[in-house]
Amino acid sequence: MTVKYQMVASALENDILKGNFQANEKLPTEEELMHRFQVSRNTIRRALKILADEGYVYQVQGSGLFLREFSRPGCITIRKMRGLTSELAGADMNSSIIELSLVLADSKLAAKMKCKPGDSLYYIKRLRFVNGEPLVLEEAYYNKTLVPYLNTEIAESSIYRYITEDLRLKVGFADKLIYCEKLSKEDGLHLSLPEGDPSLVVENTVFLNTGVVFNVSLEKYNYASARLLALTF
Repeated sequence: MTVKYQMVASALENDILKGNFQANEKLPTEEELMHRFQVSRNTIRRALKILADEGYVYQVQGSGLFLREFSRPGCITIRKMRGLTSELAGADMNSSIIELSLVLADSKLAAKMKCKPGDSLYYIKRLRFVNGEPLVLEEAYYNKTLVPYLNTEIAESSIYRYITEDLRLKVGFADKLIYCEKLSKEDGLHLSLPEGDPSLVVENTVFLNTGVVFNVSLEKYNYASARLLALTF
């Protein structure tokens, strides 16, 4: 039997999917939702927690709940943004840094990063190995305003651990676009695969829990060893 908070969550989810709320719009207050659905505050809070867990909304301390921006409608979101090092804890992981530089955002990149053209970004290109085998070729950008310092030592280890533990930033959610494409000769050399072999490609746009984009990346996985798990709640 469906309980009240699940019914409220379902109704709000339908409103979101129908476009009744605009992206980044503040949701109604708890009091307004209590009046609309004629339920208790606890019921509303449990319903909103479901929406937050599903990635529909995020909370800004002191300001309320906001609808997250869906930059790729219809695409599956893979949750649990912990970084590859945490996901494969126990495996022998290391990274080879191909390039680490400070760049200025052009108009196209600024649109992806939700920043201004000319803003400073860290660019990192690295090849990540698991148990001695190349797993993924990654190209990533980090907003220098939010991630003020990156070096080779950090990039060779875990950037996400540095961001969450040292910088104390809270990763909120990510949009992921997943598709396949054929490898170029250069990318194939990095991944120890022939030119023209398939690669599993993942484009990421990653947000802090405040809804601000801090990282975009393009990952090309070795199809022979990569496995992705889509978690649902």
